[in-house]
Amino acid sequence: MTEQKENEEQGGGLYGALAGAWTYAASSISSLLGYEDLDVVNPDGSKAEEARADSNDKRQIAFTDYKDYIGMDITSLVTLPVWIMEPYTILQKVAEIMEYTELLDKAASTEDPYERLAWVAGFCIGPFGGNERTWKPFNPILGETFELDLPSNGVRFLAEQVSHHPPISAGHAENDKWVYDIVSAPSTKFMGNSVEIYPVGRSRIKLRKTGEVFSLVPPNSTAHNVIVGSTWVDCHGNFSLTNVSTGAKCSLYFTPCGWFSDGRYQVSGHVYTEEGKKVLALSGAWNGHLDMQPCDAEGDPLPGSQTTRLWQCKEKPKGDKYGFTYFARMMNEGKGVAPLGSDSRRRPDRAALEWGDAGTAGAEKHSLEEKQRAERKERDRRKEKWAPRWFQPAKDTETFEGEYPLEDCPLWDFTGDYLKLARKAADTTDDCAGKDFCPWSYPDLHEQ
Repeated sequence: MTEQKENEEQGGGLYGALAGAWTYAASSISSLLGYEDLDVVNPDGSKAEEARADSNDKRQIAFTDYKDYIGMDITSLVTLPVWIMEPYTILQKVAEIMEYTELLDKAASTEDPYERLAWVAGFCIGPFGGNERTWKPFNPILGETFELDLPSNGVRFLAEQVSHHPPISAGHAENDKWVYDIVSAPSTKFMGNSVEIYPVGRSRIKLRKTGEVFSLVPPNSTAHNVIVGSTWVDCHGNFSLTNVSTGAKCSLYFTPCGWFSDGRYQVSGHVYTEEGKKVLALSGAWNGHLDMQPCDAEGDPLPGSQTTRLWQCKEKPKGDKYGFTYFARMMNEGKGVAPLGSDSRRRPDRAALEWGDAGTAGAEKHSLEEKQRAERKERDRRKEKWAPRWFQPAKDTETFEGEYPLEDCPLWDFTGDYLKLARKAADTTDDCAGKDFCPWSYPDLHEQ
């Protein structure tokens, strides 16, 4: 492997969790092309008219040097600068689905099996409400973790970076009502003036009371106009949530944005019985809400029937520099917690960027990448194999209909060891942000 290629791969590239990948695809491409003035905008936003008036000459000229990448997966092709990043990591993006866990609690207590499936769908739609951010999160270091406790309903969550090449994150959450597992290994394809993002992964939810297991396959996304025009993003295509225990299914369609923003954000579909009969109509917007209503055999809502709001996107802070939700802000807080030494909040580059010191953030990011490179060389020298601390390759490799094949997304099992750890007391006046970050296998190697 050449030093240049090694630097490119170690530097990061396009990699994100299911709900966050497309938010930084356009910025990555502009960095790849050497065009640093590309503005990522919502076509309906206030910057749209200003962005449309900008000249595209620089991007068009730069594109002639990069046309050979059309059709390629650009996941590991780009070393990304700090100026396009948010003070957040991909593991935290993976954790954002935990914002609406009360919907899983509701599903667990619902007697009707099809309404129960609809509540699970509402939970799975939840993280799309925070997907309009246009900044790239930091790529996790191998062995990096992020942990989250939600005292309101007893949820404990842990994610770990279990592979560097290819980049794969694994996550687990549970409370006394349900268990949630995710493996995230997205890929991309550069199409010339757009980037296709494929949310390769595996999400499974088990309800403890009924024993039912649900499997989710989310829709694809596209970053449009990454070379010419005002850049904007869209989530589109099929969303499939299957109760693999019974065969019942929820199928939703994310309408692609049409001319003049026609259909933008729209979501519609149905809950089907095991025999394929439509019983519930679902509709809404992936950045706003999802509603449920009983329907007839043709899928039309029954006249006079009650409409139930399954999910409502929570209000977001106004004027937040990075477009963070309140939940995202909370996950960045380090006060009063004592997470593992490998936790994302302890990263010095992430913390420096949060404090507004981009120069220090860039230097710290480079330092972490150098340490990761040194770890790999030391591992090779010792002829040792790296293994995650909290997850392991799955013993049961059964996949369900519609899921990605094992060669694209391997299965990982949560070992449960994390839940056996004694809870660390923390001084509520202390702040772990940027302190004592250590995901390393050979910490003595980095002491100097």
